Order: sequence, then C-alpha cells, then structure tokens
Amino acid sequence: MGDEPERIALERSGGFVNVTLRADLPTEALTPPERAGVEALLRRPAAQGAIAGAPDRYQYDLTVRSGARQHHVRLGEHEIDERLRPLIQRLEDIAASER
Repeated sequence: MGDEPERIALERSGGFVNVTLRADLPTEALTPPERAGVEALLRRPAAQGAIAGAPDRYQYDLTVRSGARQHHVRLGEHEIDERLRPLIQRLEDIAASER
C-alpha cells in the first residue's frame, strides 16, 4: 500500500441471526499484537467476492485505510488465525460496546 496505515474498519456479518457489527479504529490506538494483525491483512490479497458455502458462519470484511488508499480483505471465520485474533477481538469488542 505504500503509506502508513491510519485506520482499520471491521464489518462482521452472518451468523445464525445475521446481525451485522461495525467498528472503526485509528491504528495509533492498536497494541503491538493488533498492529501485527494489520500487517498480516496487508499481505493478503484484496477481497474478490462473497464467501460461498458458509451458511450461518461469520464473514469478516476488514478495510485498512492509508490516506486516500484502501485495502479490503474478506475472510471467513475459519481464516481467522492467531495473528488476526487480537485485532478481530478488539474490533468486535468495540462494535458490541457501541450497540
């Protein structure tokens, strides 16, 4: 992406009741493990459409913003690994507290 990441946004959809959660956070507020999650996202290819064959599972749409540029990644819950878990958990906690 070139520029330093400034913000990370999450939209989690799906699940049994299909309730969408949204959260947005400046990257300066992230802990080192959460920043590692952002770096892991930036190494993944950009989203290429809906995740097929995953009814009742969560879908995570994550967008890293750097200036006017964005990098959007779409993941299924089975793709959330240990590098991403702290970042996803923090964003889910923020989204839940804003409801």
